[in-house]
Amino acid sequence: MLSGNATRRFKRLQVDVAPYFKTEPGPPEIHLEGNRLVLTCLAEGSWPLEFKWMLNNTDITDFSPEYKYTISSLQRSNMGIYQCVVRNRMGALLQRRAEIQVAYMGDYIDNDQRKTVAQGRAAILNSPAVSCFPRPQVTWFRDGYKIIPSNRV
Repeated sequence: MLSGNATRRFKRLQVDVAPYFKTEPGPPEIHLEGNRLVLTCLAEGSWPLEFKWMLNNTDITDFSPEYKYTISSLQRSNMGIYQCVVRNRMGALLQRRAEIQVAYMGDYIDNDQRKTVAQGRAAILNSPAVSCFPRPQVTWFRDGYKIIPSNRV
């Protein structure tokens, strides 16, 4: 146990540390619509630390001790640029931008595209219109067999 004078000296030796981030966001992330998303703001510094979350430069939370932001069911409206602000009595710091993209695929109508052409002539078939992100990869089949792209197809 420290005496009163020793305790005061020890407290004077303690230095307040401004907040700093242990990690920073990486490249844009794509997550599936409907999935759970948890964003974390790993920061250190003198306690207490408080955290606030922003989406597209607009506050979406107030400052609190919670360093995570959870979206239980990700929607297209959740796409955007997320940033965490951390603060303590020494100051505040804004984290680098984390871009969150939401992958989705809407319904499309499978309209049968039958075309009749003379042998040796070109037939143009259009991909079905579908609302989605990212752009879908389309694979064509003929009589149940995958059509391998070539200089003719």
